[in-house]
Amino acid sequence: MKVSLNGIPKLILLLFLFFMFSCDQTEYPPLSSSASIEYNPGQIVWHDLITPNPKQAMDFYSDLFGWTYKSLGTDDMAYHVIYNGSQAIGGIIPLNVTTHPTGEWLSSVSVPDVDKAVEYNTFRGGKTLFKPSSFKGRGRSALVQDPQGAYIAYIHSESGDPKLQAANNSWLWNELWTNDVDGSLAYYTGVAPYKSEQITEEKVPYFMLKSGDQKLCGVMKNPVADMRSAWLPYIKVIDVESVASKATSLGAKIMLEPQDQIRNGTVAIIQDPNGAPFAIQIWNQ
Repeated sequence: MKVSLNGIPKLILLLFLFFMFSCDQTEYPPLSSSASIEYNPGQIVWHDLITPNPKQAMDFYSDLFGWTYKSLGTDDMAYHVIYNGSQAIGGIIPLNVTTHPTGEWLSSVSVPDVDKAVEYNTFRGGKTLFKPSSFKGRGRSALVQDPQGAYIAYIHSESGDPKLQAANNSWLWNELWTNDVDGSLAYYTGVAPYKSEQITEEKVPYFMLKSGDQKLCGVMKNPVADMRSAWLPYIKVIDVESVASKATSLGAKIMLEPQDQIRNGTVAIIQDPNGAPFAIQIWNQ
């Protein structure tokens, strides 16, 4: 598998400028449409794609998954909200194609207190990329780099957290590929009320981060040499082979082909045309 996620050198500055603009002028769709406001700390509740070519990315994901978009802000600093049917599930943020030739998906995890989560990240040796700020319609959020090098956003939503569900062509799972499994497990169990549990049926050591009986995300040793730690989002599909084949025809690259010895052939890992990796998986439970 080949993927480039090492060092987006001006990411901090570009996201700072983008979010400063957004804080002042943009109202975001709520994370939850439920009448009751409920929180599920530790749940990953949103995904943003940073990409050097938003138009190409939007066309790719629309053709592959049927996603639609609503653009907020001006053309050069637009934030493109992703919809799966009527549900807002993520956003697309532009980056400079010259300085940032590849994209990446950024995950947002629900926390009770964003400011305290950032303080904890600093205490543990992480970096603050965008300080805690409030966004109209969204709530309070911050972007950090955890002590093992992975980017993660902390969020406390105005509308509560969306229900845990796995709609077709939407988010199914999130997995941390880390260069320090023990360090990551120790870190994230301090971010949210996670308990870690090793899953013995996997081919490689695999850890589940759970809250009570809820399985919220996975942690495994980074399988890609010379790549910093990163979060990998999963998207639920009905037919992994046909989606992988279509992705290839749309200009994507396959990092991991479906194969029987890995989760019974239900998983593939794809890089979109701008280099952002994501996984697809069949899930019938």
